[in-house]
Amino acid sequence: METASGAEGQWIADALERYMAKELHDQWIGTVATTVPDGFEAYVRIFHRVGSGGASEWRWADIARAKGTQLHPAAQFHRLAKTELYRDAPIDGPNGVEHWRPNTGELDQGQLAALAGVLAAHTAEQQDIFQAVWNGWGGFEPGAGAIPAGPGGPLTVAKGFRKYWAFRGTMAELARPPWFDNDLGLNTQSPNLAWPADRSWCLATEVDFDSTLLGGTAELIAAVVQSPALEALEVTLATDLSSEGDRTNTPQGPPVP
Repeated sequence: METASGAEGQWIADALERYMAKELHDQWIGTVATTVPDGFEAYVRIFHRVGSGGASEWRWADIARAKGTQLHPAAQFHRLAKTELYRDAPIDGPNGVEHWRPNTGELDQGQLAALAGVLAAHTAEQQDIFQAVWNGWGGFEPGAGAIPAGPGGPLTVAKGFRKYWAFRGTMAELARPPWFDNDLGLNTQSPNLAWPADRSWCLATEVDFDSTLLGGTAELIAAVVQSPALEALEVTLATDLSSEGDRTNTPQGPPVP
């Protein structure tokens, strides 16, 4: 793997900007269209697994069954689990066992490897796979530990709202980025953006979201939904993933301003 110019991902920034324009901002903010580029045949939302102690073994559907709520494409975890929007303490889950919220901003290593396996089966061989990681993660920067170093400039999205370090590598390095193998074993950040050179799909794990979005062919998206290793539901560009976007499950207390 090597660093890449942020210009490799400018097509993503350009696509998102169309939905972030002032005249469309209120209509589209928080939707799939402001997180992953439009123009794909289909889209899917991959739910990050729920942690119990050190394990990541529960799915959102398990929490929904335990709480009597409904898992659906726009579900928000705080409403699914009947808890406050911001809560750091553990939450009672299935069989009364405490659990922690799903990770925001990253897929766990098992899910990343499983997703990369599905992507590999639907991606033309012998092409570069680009990854981009948000530059705001503490300790993550080119040249630190096993993170590749180089002169490539950052990818800037939404007029500087997000900036990412970009890297050029292989599908195997998407499944397990080289920084997973650093000496301390602490840097397990999954890519916040990833795409192949032919732009046939695009993965996006927004920093503040506890799920990952993927746009691609209808065949690819169906394979992700059907993967036994992943929990995923198909979404549309207009699916609202904001904190108040879940209109199916009853809010817990007054909305947080």
